[in-house]
Amino acid sequence: MPTYLNTDPTSRPHLSPLKGKRPPLAAESTQSRRDSTPFAYHAPSPFDSLPIELQIEIFTHCLPSFPRFDINDGPLLISRVCRAWKDLVLDTPKFWSTFEIEITGSGTSLSPPDINVANTMDIWLKRSKNYPLTVRIVHIPVGRVPDQRSAQLLAALIPQSRRWRHVEFILPASTMSSLQKSLPPDFPTLQSLTLQLKGLWSSTPSFNISMLNIPWHQLTVLELQLEHNNLVTLDKCLDILSLAERLTQFTVNASCILDHPETYTDRILLPKLETLHLILHGGSDDTQVPTTDRPETRLMQFLDILHLPKLEALHLGWLVKQPVAWSPTHPDFIRFLRRGAHAIDTLSIAYLPLSEHELIECLSELPNVTHLDLRFSLSDIENDPITDSLIAECTLLWDSPSDSGNQGRRQAITKPRLPLLESLDLQCSGKRYTVEGLLAFINSRRQTANREGTEAVPNSVLKSFHLLSMNSPMRSMEKRVQEYRSEGFDISVDSLVIR
Repeated sequence: MPTYLNTDPTSRPHLSPLKGKRPPLAAESTQSRRDSTPFAYHAPSPFDSLPIELQIEIFTHCLPSFPRFDINDGPLLISRVCRAWKDLVLDTPKFWSTFEIEITGSGTSLSPPDINVANTMDIWLKRSKNYPLTVRIVHIPVGRVPDQRSAQLLAALIPQSRRWRHVEFILPASTMSSLQKSLPPDFPTLQSLTLQLKGLWSSTPSFNISMLNIPWHQLTVLELQLEHNNLVTLDKCLDILSLAERLTQFTVNASCILDHPETYTDRILLPKLETLHLILHGGSDDTQVPTTDRPETRLMQFLDILHLPKLEALHLGWLVKQPVAWSPTHPDFIRFLRRGAHAIDTLSIAYLPLSEHELIECLSELPNVTHLDLRFSLSDIENDPITDSLIAECTLLWDSPSDSGNQGRRQAITKPRLPLLESLDLQCSGKRYTVEGLLAFINSRRQTANREGTEAVPNSVLKSFHLLSMNSPMRSMEKRVQEYRSEGFDISVDSLVIR
């Protein structure tokens, strides 16, 4: 059990400047303080005169999002500063209602450190009283032997499940499957749910998301990354989304199967959804699958059913094994992007089978994107869409300072794709572009724009650039990267070279 008091005044903890300097004790008689506490006496400060509610609010902003059971972290740290702060922290259930537990190593039963964590969790739960809980449990198993330690901790948390408000469980699939029948019939305070199931072995019995009685209509954040042999389908995703109109973020790894698109004659409106992250799996080596049943067709049908007026961030990961004929479905994808073009400012595409021309079309539809992440195969040179032509389409051309009419200032003379781009992450083979073209793009985006110019002038300057490719490091590129970094530009150019 953690120790909360430190009797040596010279070794008391010190909060960072952002968390404020250590204030003196609350107002009380000098003699009683000296008699009742080992802490040194300080004259009352303005902080002591603040209402208790305001003090609690200030401390709330000092805490990490997920405090750990550490005497130098979270409410335990604050409680060590002085007697008044300790009393306030211990009497405030809110401070004990949020925590993170990470289970490390391997084992088949709880070790002494694990037992200590379980005991500490019980103390925090009691101190939190009836306050809604925000909890993250992380257990990424190692090895091939099933590890049930997180199941024992989670079992102790289940009696408090009616208090769950924001929960994140990153656990072995076997942990969740073994407890799915122990969960209550409802979760009255649940607002956000993250389930990431890990492990090299399949759970027995299989985990069934439908058995959890999740109140989809209450959720604002939902992340479902289940085991690969038991993924939800696109049909199930639509069933969930049709009930979850409060969602602002939705992340799922799903099997690209949509058996009944005709069920939804009207689009599903998600008026608050800002982030959509789809990681799509499935497919086979069968090339005779009808066009209407192909994964890319099913994806387009799924997207067409959704109405997302507030979508700001779109992330698509394509991990489908089946050979893809993307071109026939590309116009449908462009129409989907066009519907959300006014709001989308973040785009992430991973392994989507786009050609160079198709990728340029996609970027042309999204002029408001500020953050772009493009990941393609490192080894597939032939189908790599990151080419000199694509980079040139995003390169800004400038006129000469001596040209008439610009009063000595450089001015943009072309309107490139992605005029508002601030951050770019690329992963590709690197064999279809030149270093000269890449540097021309970066230099054009790093120049200061003439804000009083025409509409062709971009409204932002590139602030971050990261590249991973199969190209061997080049001395000229490495030198230029160092120069960029000395200018404060966040840049990295990394190579994966197989010898």
